[in-house]
Amino acid sequence: MTTGTHRRATATRYRVCGNILSCKAPIPELRSALYPGPREATDLQIFFLSTNADLPSPPSWYLTVSLPNGWPWLRCAKVASGYLLEFPDLATFVFTPTNNSIQCIPGRKTPAYTVRHLLLDQVLPLVLNYRGQEVLHGAAVATPYGACAFIGPTGSGKSTLAASFLASGYSVLADDCVVLEARDKDIVTIPSYPGLRLWAEAVSAIFGKTGRSTPVAHYTPKQRFGAAMSTSAFHSSSVPLAGIYLLESFAGRRDISATPIERPQLGKREALMTLLSLAFKLDIADQRMLNREFDFLHRLVSRIPVRRLFIPKSFHTLPAVRAGILQDLSNAC
Repeated sequence: MTTGTHRRATATRYRVCGNILSCKAPIPELRSALYPGPREATDLQIFFLSTNADLPSPPSWYLTVSLPNGWPWLRCAKVASGYLLEFPDLATFVFTPTNNSIQCIPGRKTPAYTVRHLLLDQVLPLVLNYRGQEVLHGAAVATPYGACAFIGPTGSGKSTLAASFLASGYSVLADDCVVLEARDKDIVTIPSYPGLRLWAEAVSAIFGKTGRSTPVAHYTPKQRFGAAMSTSAFHSSSVPLAGIYLLESFAGRRDISATPIERPQLGKREALMTLLSLAFKLDIADQRMLNREFDFLHRLVSRIPVRRLFIPKSFHTLPAVRAGILQDLSNAC
């Protein structure tokens, strides 16, 4: 080896949500994903920068998402190069559409795995929306009857239900980021990347001691679970969408006599409004995006049943819930 020479870092490419990401720094969460072919073009370049990297100064914030306690969780602004997404005290991201890049700048006390979580599970769905894909806040699994998506707010049990399907031998398509696309007469679900983000009690109740977990982020006790997350358990190709379930618990409901597998179908208008509220949107003032999203979701609810799924907060009911869902999907075939 000749002394005094330096090798330039080679970028690794990953397939995520139908897009090819390129990054010179490792992204361990994507290590099980299928790598793209050498002739496939890169869709997004990812750069991890230092804490003191220069950041554009936003003239104003057009969107602020707050936590239940009122503290800002995410702030978005338009800047000359594109979009600035700031998670206060955690990390900042700059999305530049002209060169299809995302720059990731950590906060002073933010570990690398937290930055990667914010990138993959918060920023990337918003960028995919900007790039023309429709993305719902939910999880999805592949069944013999087609893909089944679980949607709902944070904490409604989407990942837990997907995990129960995984433990029963079904393949996972997505966790918290369901990417949908119209293909001919079908609406298909695009695979995201392997892994489920679960509470420790869910891992223990569903999987026991099998598999392994790694921290999701330093600010949450949730774990990124990877039991059997190989190409066999994680579906690597798109699957036609067969049904969507809006998860709700019995908590606060007067009708406590309802069974764990009660799943009334929503009317088209209610289904449309629900999906619109649970869709990722980067630029809420982009009228073309809003029109595109509305047209797509209107087409979706006209073809795909959307059901409200009432389930008790109990791991013991998961087999009955799965059986009810599979019966629904079977009847629709």
